[in-house]
Amino acid sequence: MASGEGDGEGWEAAVRAEVGAVGWWDDPDGADLRARFKAFTGQRRDWPQPTLLFWKDLLLRVARRLRLCSAPAHLVTSVWFARPGGLTPLCLPQVLEEMRADGDILLKSELIDPSTGSLYQLVRRVSQMAISSRRPVLQEDILVFKSLVEERAADIARQLSDSHWTSTCVVTISRFNSFFSDQEDAHAALCFLTQSGKARYLVARKQDHIEGVKFALNSAQVPAVSKLDHDTLHLLWTEERLQQQLDVLDRRWEISRRRALAFFKSRDKQAAYRYARQSKVFSQSRSRCMQLLERVEEVISLIASAESTKKVYEAIQIGIQAMKENNVSIEEVNVHLKEVDELVAAQREVDAALESAPLQSIDDEGDIEEEFRKLEAELQDEIPHIQVQEPVAHSNEESPDEVIESLSNNLSSIKLEAI
Repeated sequence: MASGEGDGEGWEAAVRAEVGAVGWWDDPDGADLRARFKAFTGQRRDWPQPTLLFWKDLLLRVARRLRLCSAPAHLVTSVWFARPGGLTPLCLPQVLEEMRADGDILLKSELIDPSTGSLYQLVRRVSQMAISSRRPVLQEDILVFKSLVEERAADIARQLSDSHWTSTCVVTISRFNSFFSDQEDAHAALCFLTQSGKARYLVARKQDHIEGVKFALNSAQVPAVSKLDHDTLHLLWTEERLQQQLDVLDRRWEISRRRALAFFKSRDKQAAYRYARQSKVFSQSRSRCMQLLERVEEVISLIASAESTKKVYEAIQIGIQAMKENNVSIEEVNVHLKEVDELVAAQREVDAALESAPLQSIDDEGDIEEEFRKLEAELQDEIPHIQVQEPVAHSNEESPDEVIESLSNNLSSIKLEAI
């Protein structure tokens, strides 16, 4: 089923919500509606700019409300905005061409399918570079909305970041498809994301054909697929299969249990015993399935922990290397951080005391000075005395001020890469 074609009331309600409460939309004979629906002239300078921007914005807003990242061209031009009497916007084909020229719309047929072989993908890339002319948008084309795919990718990254501490993660193709309205919409988005380097398609060819996606959780490009990624995909696929099997066993166990109770109440003991034995078998199978699922989840958790630990270790190594290059020791960093903590604690005490001071009784500048002296007297015993550790004398006998200034400059020059 084509994207956006399954629920007529859905797109009608979406268009109505995005158009808003305007009278001209429900007046097919009105001048305003016909002015927006008429075709543009052949000269680009004769195109009414407000009308062009109106349709570009409305099209994207309707697709966003429908949670679509792609849509067939014939739906956009002939169905979504059709009015009673068969009236459709004659300017939409030109609007689509303009959006395509600006890069707002891509054709799915021009994107490379990542599930095809590497040789076929290479031939497609070469043929695309060789073709200089661009054909017009056809009614059978699938339009891919670039900005909406990027928005959906950012939303997916936010959701996956809650359970992943690394810059990338591997998900099964069914999990990836669940973020989209349907499988075709997900495939169109996957074609764009893989071509732009924000995702990689992978297949774990074991006993089954297991498809997955390696997805970027930040703005960086996705690195190449590794053997660990394939193993992780196979584990995730196994986890999904076990969870599905567990759900089926739960339903069958509940049905058998209810039937056993029903037959027992109707005094049909033979049928009750039969369903009771069946319920026991389902319960045992459920227990074994649960044990396997827990083992798989434990392995997946260990892999995720190992990846996170590796990233933390790499960050620590980068930090140590930066400190060595800038002649900063661990002891100096600890002393400086301790001083900062003491200063922050003292400042918090000062802020708390200032909040509790009777400022409403202060009327003039003299009263302010008097209150400030009282405040200093009250806080003198509470604020910890901050002692700056004497720096170790170097061979060039730098002054303490020079050493402290050098330490501050070194600390500010340390750059740690984000995990």
